[in-house]
Amino acid sequence: MSKEKTKVKRKLKLYNFIIVCLFLCFFSLLGIYFYQMPIKNIIITGTYYLSDQEIIETAGIRHYPKLFQTSSREMKEKLKALSYVYDVKITKSLRGRITIAIQEERPIFYNRTNEELVFQSGKKVVSQELQGVPILINYVPDEMYLRLISELKEIDDDILALISEMEYQPWKSNDIIVDDTRFFLRMNDGNVIYVNLINWQKLNNYMTIYSTLGDAKGVLQLDSSLGNGITFTPF
Repeated sequence: MSKEKTKVKRKLKLYNFIIVCLFLCFFSLLGIYFYQMPIKNIIITGTYYLSDQEIIETAGIRHYPKLFQTSSREMKEKLKALSYVYDVKITKSLRGRITIAIQEERPIFYNRTNEELVFQSGKKVVSQELQGVPILINYVPDEMYLRLISELKEIDDDILALISEMEYQPWKSNDIIVDDTRFFLRMNDGNVIYVNLINWQKLNNYMTIYSTLGDAKGVLQLDSSLGNGITFTPF
């Protein structure tokens, strides 16, 4: 092999070595840059009950720490400890943006007996925050309690907001229980309602029913399985 060819090969090897070193330096510097990059933007989605400030404080990112030195797993664990958080998804971008997508728990009633706020998932938290949900004012047997949660989670938010109090009130006749699933509801508009668990979904039609009553206030019975199952008796 000629000396000239040997020199060319050496130059090519040196050139390739330099190129590799430059790439390694470039990517190392790029890695250091991203590793040291602080959080520049915080985007929070999916919240209704929780404030952005509460999310930021709980996640521990109020002072905009280093984006990729902040553990997504630890932030998620801290946020899921909040009463109103059901699930959390955290994503980071190379532009310094962190997005926190919150799936909130939905409160459906407040149990005054044990001071628990009950959520759609069945989660219960001792709390004084009512959040505009109905107040259950008396004891309900365990089986009925679980069924009540199951039925209430299907009721629209605007209807839940209209219910002031709920009272477990089985229908009795001559001391014989005819219907052990009946509840008595006091509405914020002045009406009262009798409804049993099997007919609970009729409450979602309450605004339509209410519009037919005019200015009348009285007792609305939704606990009948006969006909349309709705009767109204003015006070």
